[in-house]
Amino acid sequence: MKKILFACLLMYSSYQALAQQTPQFTQFMQTGNVLNPALTGINKYTDFKLGYRKQWYGITNSPTTFFASVSGQFGNGEPTLSLPIRGRLASQFQTTKPEPKKGPRHSLGGYIMADQTTPTSMNVGNLSYALHIPLSEKTDLALGAGVSVSQSTLDRDKLNVKDKIVGTGTSSKINPNLSLGAFLHSERFFVGYSANQLLQSSIYTLGDNNTIVGKLRTHHYAMAGGLFHLGATWSMVPSVMVKYVDGAKSSIDGNIRFNYKDVFWFGPAFRNDDAFSAIFGAHLSNFLSLSYAYDYTYSNLNNASNGSHELILSLRLVRSGSNVARPLIW
Repeated sequence: MKKILFACLLMYSSYQALAQQTPQFTQFMQTGNVLNPALTGINKYTDFKLGYRKQWYGITNSPTTFFASVSGQFGNGEPTLSLPIRGRLASQFQTTKPEPKKGPRHSLGGYIMADQTTPTSMNVGNLSYALHIPLSEKTDLALGAGVSVSQSTLDRDKLNVKDKIVGTGTSSKINPNLSLGAFLHSERFFVGYSANQLLQSSIYTLGDNNTIVGKLRTHHYAMAGGLFHLGATWSMVPSVMVKYVDGAKSSIDGNIRFNYKDVFWFGPAFRNDDAFSAIFGAHLSNFLSLSYAYDYTYSNLNNASNGSHELILSLRLVRSGSNVARPLIW
């Protein structure tokens, strides 16, 4: 019985170390519909993202997260998708851009994600929908919902507990799930909320008797930020996100992003009781951008960890008749 308790505590401490059951991201506003389904199609182009995070580099079997996402609007009456064209041939590919469609706009998206925390791992496939409702000429409200299927896996051999009840080998469970979100934004501010893993399904088993260990808990995310112009070429975007899940301490992420001519950006970030961070990014072209974050851990893990690394690559497919694809203020 003591060994069973030890195994349960080990898994629980694994989750507590991350402060959540779901992955954390320093560049949370770059993750889009991964954290909030209302951000599906938030920009008026088709948005592809690839993200990679290595948590606590230098520690054996430290958490690793990968995601790939896509989202875009549909039914807005604009021409078909094309990559932006620059140079002498640009005029041959330009089309007259129609007036933006008034009224609500629809968007679809999804993502796949693999999160390896050892001895546990989770793979997720998601589909999301968002309705974008104009409240005024410059302010929109987005409401989103996502459905997903996740596979939770426990490698019992890595628990280092030799007991017939605990068993050996891997234990895996597939669960459906649901997420909901809202996002209010304009050219100068944004505020949003989402709740993920609403179905709170059970996860993992120990031994051959299918003893359930734990469950997926609902995660709450609240985010807000604003845009401040610092002259003709510079702007500043402070943003904050609060994460809460029952049974774990709330986590607060904050950063300040300084943008130069909407070409490159940098800034500091902070996560309470965990890390100081630095963020760097640039638009490599009209349709491609790359951003990087480094976390310096100041918790007790600092003696063993060399920090965390996070990369996000974005590809934007714009509508015909447009030569520039830029995200909203964040």
